[in-house]
Amino acid sequence: MKKLLLLLLVITAMVGCQTVRVSQDYAIGTDFNQYKTFAYLKKGIDEAQISELDKKRILRAIDSEMIAKGFTKSENPDVLVSIFTDSKERVNVYNN
Repeated sequence: MKKLLLLLLVITAMVGCQTVRVSQDYAIGTDFNQYKTFAYLKKGIDEAQISELDKKRILRAIDSEMIAKGFTKSENPDVLVSIFTDSKERVNVYNN
């Protein structure tokens, strides 16, 4: 296991037509230039309560962003990425 288990991204996805809110959690002051490889924390991915299609979309988006920042996927990563999803239902009622 790596010395550093860093949860880089926490993604909150909402279902339906609602706005998607994305947030992240990381140690402030961390020098990310020292890290070059990443992988997903399997437990976090498995526990995400969304459809497999949405899960694949989120993981592709994360892959794209991480690769754009110079990271590569690895079996022995410097950084582990996890996701968390939550949904809320909101009903708007308008009276005339």
